[in-house]
Amino acid sequence: MSELMTVTTVVAFLAVAALTYVTPGPDWFVVMRHAVSSRRQGFVAAVGVQCGLMVHMTAASVGVAALLLASAKAFTVLKLVGAAYLVYLGVRSLLEARRTARASASLASDDPQVPTPAGQVFRQSMLSNVLNPKAALFFVAVLPQFLSSGSSVAGQVIVLGLLDVGLGLAWWTLFVLAIRRVTALLGGTRSRVVLGRVSGVALVGLGSALAFTGRARAA
Repeated sequence: MSELMTVTTVVAFLAVAALTYVTPGPDWFVVMRHAVSSRRQGFVAAVGVQCGLMVHMTAASVGVAALLLASAKAFTVLKLVGAAYLVYLGVRSLLEARRTARASASLASDDPQVPTPAGQVFRQSMLSNVLNPKAALFFVAVLPQFLSSGSSVAGQVIVLGLLDVGLGLAWWTLFVLAIRRVTALLGGTRSRVVLGRVSGVALVGLGSALAFTGRARAA
C-alpha cells in the first residue's frame, strides 16, 4: 500500500463502499434470485457479481472505463444493453416464480426445484454487473476521490478495488445467509415464489430506470 494512502483514506473509502453494498441495487436482486434456490447458487452469484467488479476495476486502472464513459454513444450503448439484460433477468425470475406457484398448487406439496448449473449462474451474475454502467462510474467518479497524485494511480485503483471486492464478498456471505434464513422461515416453495417475484419486479424496474439514466459527471 502506498505511503500516501493513509489508514484514514482507506477507512473512508471502505465506509463509502459499504454504503453502496447495503443500498439495494441490481446486484442485490440478482444474488437474491439465485440465493432463494440454494445457498450454493447464492454464493456462486455473489462471486459472479464480484468478478464483474474486477472487470470494472481492471478497465478503470488502464483508463478504459474513463474513455468509455466520456463517450456519449458508448455510454448509451452500454446503458441500453445493460438495462435490457436486467429486464430479461427480471422477466425470467417472474416466469420462474409463476411456474413454481403453479407446480405447488397442482402438487399441493413442496416440489424440489431443479438447480441452475453453476456456470450459468456465474455468467448471468457477472454479465449483469459488467453491463451496469453505474458500477463503472464507481471506479471512475467515486474511487478517484480517494487517490493520491503522488503515487501510481493504477496501483492505487487496484489496491482499493481489491479491498472493495473483499468487502463485497463478506457482505454477500451475510446477504446469502440472510436470504436462506428467510427461505427457511417461509418454506421452500413459498419463499421461491415471494422472493422470485420481488427480485423479478425489482430487476425489471431497475432495468427500466437504467435505460433513462443520464451520464453522471465527476466533480
